[in-house]
Amino acid sequence: MAEKKLEKGSDEWMFFQDYFRFRQKYYEADNKDEWFEGLIKAADILFKKYKETHFSEYAKKLIIAHMDDVERRCM
Repeated sequence: MAEKKLEKGSDEWMFFQDYFRFRQKYYEADNKDEWFEGLIKAADILFKKYKETHFSEYAKKLIIAHMDDVERRCM
C-alpha cells in the first residue's frame, strides 16, 4: 500500500489542524442562534481558506459532515 505523509506546514496538514480546532469549538451545540451563526460563519471561513486547493471538495464534504453530525446530535 502506498502511504503519504502530510508534511508539516503543507496545505493538507494545515487544513487538518484548522478542522480539528473547528470541530472542537463547534462540537456541542448550545441551542442558541448565536452559536449556530458562529458555526456557519466558521465553516464558511474554513471552506474559503481551502477552496483553491486540490482537496477542496474533500474539505467541503468534511466540513458539511461535521455540521450534519452537530444537527443529528441536537435532535
